[in-house]
Amino acid sequence: MSQHAVLGALDTTAVARRLVHSEHPHSALAGEQRFVLRDDMPLGHPLFNDTPGLHDPLVFVELVRRAGLHVGHRHFGVPVERPALFYRFALRLSDPAVWQDSAEGTRLALEMRAEPTRTVAGVPRSLRLGGTLRLEGAEACTGSAELVFVTPTVARNHRASSRLGALVRTPDAGGPRPGTRPTAPSLVGRCTPDNVVVSEPVRQASTLTTTVLVDPSHPVFFTEATDSVPGLLLVEALRQSALLAVASDGAAPCATALTWLSVHLRGHAELDLPLTCTARSAPGGIDALGRRLTRVLLTLRQAGRTTAQAEAVTAEAG
Repeated sequence: MSQHAVLGALDTTAVARRLVHSEHPHSALAGEQRFVLRDDMPLGHPLFNDTPGLHDPLVFVELVRRAGLHVGHRHFGVPVERPALFYRFALRLSDPAVWQDSAEGTRLALEMRAEPTRTVAGVPRSLRLGGTLRLEGAEACTGSAELVFVTPTVARNHRASSRLGALVRTPDAGGPRPGTRPTAPSLVGRCTPDNVVVSEPVRQASTLTTTVLVDPSHPVFFTEATDSVPGLLLVEALRQSALLAVASDGAAPCATALTWLSVHLRGHAELDLPLTCTARSAPGGIDALGRRLTRVLLTLRQAGRTTAQAEAVTAEAG
């Protein structure tokens, strides 16, 4: 996952200042360390405060990403010149009602554990992260992430080969192709048109396809120079495509919420090549609250190759 994103006032330095190293509990795994971060939910953020009265679960994604970068270098001895690439992420909402709070100054607490993996000479090549986010003391979501630290040389070579591979591959062909007109914000859980990152879809049989809209001037996804599509934008495109697929199947978009998302980022996505997302939805049963669930399988593709795969579950409120 790209390192380019921002969380209001919670930049990487601010997250590091607020992150407290916890005592090592007897129940912890060997080598595992635990941390707690407490702060206010960001206010006035162009993405995370897009919908009045609702906090955005993507806050968890960005907090874990930034905290993971910090603890890898500060607490596990990873050299600072080694960049971190996030390649797996999962999020489960504990109670959607906890996110429905319009009060200013809502307190958040992130409880995070970090376990080193693939350790060489005492320095981890990767970390496995897990955490729980609480809002005003109530559990809001749980999730996990995995990141790998690579040397600058490996990072440059991987980026160069990825770019070359995308340019020489044959573009995806066959079937109807979506355009670039943004879909309606209400269909993807947004209020502001500028925060819509998928196009109006086309459908072929059970497959819905959208174009991922990449705007390098977006104030959230692009905060500094980058040569690939930021990871937070890819996650948001997958989330919006899942909601759009359910809305296209007849569910009321305003009453549908994402309750679970698992993402595997398989490589870089180029800024200057078409990027599409396909979604296939199927009934997911009924949950403990009596809500109808929908399971959605998602794939991001560019230049004939898969750049990310994901699975989502949505719940119809009522």
